[in-house]
Amino acid sequence: MKQNIRIHLSFRAVLLVVLLVLTAYFAFKHYWFSVAFLAVLALFSLAEFIFYIQQLLSGNQKIITALLHNDFSLNLEGNALQKNNQTIKLYHKIKEEHQLNISKEILYNQLLNAVSSGFLILKKEENDRKIIFMNTHFQQLFDVPSVSSWNYLKKLIPQFCESLEQKQFAELKTTIDIQINGEERQTYVIQNSKTFLANESYDVIFLDSVQRVIDSTEKEAWMNIMKVIAHEIINSLTPIYSLANTTKTYFESDDLDKEDYEDIRLSLDTIMNRSQHLQTFVEQYRQLTMLPNPVKSNHYLNEIVHEIQQSFQSEFTEKQIVFNANINSEIKVQVDRIQFEQVLINLIKNAIYSVENAEEKSIQISVKTSENRLQIIIQDSGEFIDETILSKIFLPFYTTRKNGAGIGLALSKSIVEAHNGYLYYQQNQDVKQFVIVLSRFTLP
Repeated sequence: MKQNIRIHLSFRAVLLVVLLVLTAYFAFKHYWFSVAFLAVLALFSLAEFIFYIQQLLSGNQKIITALLHNDFSLNLEGNALQKNNQTIKLYHKIKEEHQLNISKEILYNQLLNAVSSGFLILKKEENDRKIIFMNTHFQQLFDVPSVSSWNYLKKLIPQFCESLEQKQFAELKTTIDIQINGEERQTYVIQNSKTFLANESYDVIFLDSVQRVIDSTEKEAWMNIMKVIAHEIINSLTPIYSLANTTKTYFESDDLDKEDYEDIRLSLDTIMNRSQHLQTFVEQYRQLTMLPNPVKSNHYLNEIVHEIQQSFQSEFTEKQIVFNANINSEIKVQVDRIQFEQVLINLIKNAIYSVENAEEKSIQISVKTSENRLQIIIQDSGEFIDETILSKIFLPFYTTRKNGAGIGLALSKSIVEAHNGYLYYQQNQDVKQFVIVLSRFTLP
């Protein structure tokens, strides 16, 4: 169409020039009637030329004005003259991008509203902060309407707003206590991140109830534990009931032969074994839930590890396992020695099982310090744990071993946490290790 516009303009310009030249020629010849006629035609041609240019400029001006005001309601489909005008093409392109951005905004809003945490997005202005976005969970959390003024929100939840203002909206991650409408005071995790877009400053605020997170985690953990407990109890009670019913049938008979007595004896043996298994399971559960408070004292870590190494030495030799402990002899840890030894024993047993089928069988214990923490690392050369079960390895009674009880790692984690530390597992590339982190220790 750009070429067509040039042709139209050129044609009108040439026509006007031709008329003016003819008018001058006939004036020179004194053909005044022809001069008058051609002069009128030249004036009409000039007027039409000006009207055509104004029409082009007017159409473009309307489009530009509409774009400046985000007005995409113009109907340009019937404009045959300008249907391929570059300005119209630009209008349609920006309109499509605008509609796409609206669709994205709706999608993002739906995603943020589906999140079970509070979200706020603030834009910094001269005397206030404008609330660009407030998700549904935030409104439900504090029972507030969707507002756009920060100062108005401050009247509704002053503790929350003042905590950010006191920090001057700096990037932070902390906890605050908030009481709403006389209800029970709750603790919230609050995180603020700053970002800059098109020379504008924005604050992205995340908020969540600590109690909600804890309740959700505890509920999930207890559901998993109850599944395991129910599984163990049913596996024990089902054969006990079946065998007891069979034995009862034998005794209801008046004629018992030697084979019947042998079947009764086997049934009673099985009942005793399953009962013993159930008793052991209950004892393990009691051991896990009734862990005594640790009686802490200072001990050389190297001595603890050395004694445990001696107790496993025959098994290391038999299974051709290379054990290495790289620990500074002057490092002391403040622990309950009996409980802490049990943790190391459980982790070493776990490592022995892990390397049984490995070509190179090695177990290594080392330490390192960082940020006032002592890390005790138990590393082995066994196979990596399947990614699908990583989240379950510390779950009580969960095990992949044929004869495993599923209590060792859960008990070890509880003991370490009772010492104000934590235990975790990590694997990447060629390394797999359990790490005990303690805060109470002494360096040489």
